[in-house]
Amino acid sequence: MPSYDFACERCGPFVARRALAQFDQPAPCPACGAQSRRALTVPASGPTRRRAAPAEDAGYRRLAHGGACPCCP
Repeated sequence: MPSYDFACERCGPFVARRALAQFDQPAPCPACGAQSRRALTVPASGPTRRRAAPAEDAGYRRLAHGGACPCCP
């Protein structure tokens, strides 16, 4: 079951797991029980291709220039 983001007018945002057939229906807020509408969010795109690890940890060498020269593979 996918997770959807909702926004309660009283309590704020929350996430609820819903069946695909219920994607457009309001969900009860877990804190106060009020029916809440889905919030517009950016869809998840899966794992990222880059990591935030420092270059030394990844085994890469730092370049002293832009990298658009014959010495840089």
